[in-house]
Amino acid sequence: MNRRIKVLHIVGKMHPGGIETLLMNIYRHIDRSKYEFHFGVQTEEKAFYDDEIAELGGKIVRQPHPKEGLWAYRRALVANIREHGPYDAIHSHIFGFSGYVLKVAKELGVPVRISHSHNTQDSRRTNWLRSLYRAHMRRLIRSHATGMLGCSNEACESLFGGDCWRDERVKVFPNAIDPAPYAALQTKRSALKSRLDLPDDAVAIGHIGRFSPQKNHAFLLERFADFRRVRPEAYLILIGDGPLRAQIEAQAAALGLGDSVRFLGVRKDVPQLLGALDLFVLPSLYEGLGIVLIEAQAAGVPCLVSDRVPPAADLGIGLMKRLSLTDGAERWTDLMLRLTGGSDSVDWPSRHQALMTHGYDIGQSVQRLERMYGG
Repeated sequence: MNRRIKVLHIVGKMHPGGIETLLMNIYRHIDRSKYEFHFGVQTEEKAFYDDEIAELGGKIVRQPHPKEGLWAYRRALVANIREHGPYDAIHSHIFGFSGYVLKVAKELGVPVRISHSHNTQDSRRTNWLRSLYRAHMRRLIRSHATGMLGCSNEACESLFGGDCWRDERVKVFPNAIDPAPYAALQTKRSALKSRLDLPDDAVAIGHIGRFSPQKNHAFLLERFADFRRVRPEAYLILIGDGPLRAQIEAQAAALGLGDSVRFLGVRKDVPQLLGALDLFVLPSLYEGLGIVLIEAQAAGVPCLVSDRVPPAADLGIGLMKRLSLTDGAERWTDLMLRLTGGSDSVDWPSRHQALMTHGYDIGQSVQRLERMYGG
């Protein structure tokens, strides 16, 4: 019996987010009789997806965070590769530091080494030392990667350089989803709203994302407060968790929003929650793509996003509108009113075709990765 192709994914931790959602979608749909996934995390904390990974036949391997010392990280990474390998591929999702990971992987003879960019920046302010670090890691990636993927053109250029398209290893790899749960959604949002204990006349506005500076929750709360002055029956549904959650809860209270803002935490029933919404808002400061936007459009929900979101997130079916974060509150309120005004819906066949056309169907992505991993 041939052994399974073994792949080590390097991530922060397997908690819900764009990277982790994509990886779990892939792992659920790949042929697990042929492929085994391990996840090299940088935390001792148990994460949301750890149990499901074990159930699917995968493994969590732990390394210290690089901040705790480069040599400690290297020792742990080398030990894990030797103990749990041999690996056929190492697929790194940790932005610039992927350069160092792939250097170690090459030294240990791992044949397939992939750097995957999921964002348009690493969230840290630029200074001369940070610029030097980024340039060095980019050189390491170019020297040691066999494949360089990004979830959008902007994500590729951010990590691999503006001239990256001259390198045939660079490919756009869309953040794909499983379309099946969206095909099965009830067509009437009122039925799904009842699951959230919302009034029949509620206008449900939603957001999915980690409570971190990137997602710009403070701005979202301010715009929702403006909107609710016009539409007092509005509710804001916030799905996710993170370090700024308590701060955002305090801001909601200070704005007098009370029960109109619902903090649902991390959830597994995302398609059903999206199906209850009248509008999805993503005012991010930066995004690699925003897989939640693909999910929201798959659910047929109008989306209002900041101009920092890459255009590639638009499925081209009339469900996504963009505004600048510097546009005034009145423009945001006006567009929110227009998008929640009950415009014509987009039927499932049209939405599904758009997912296929733009490469967001998980089946297509799985096939691409199988070829890259050597299957």
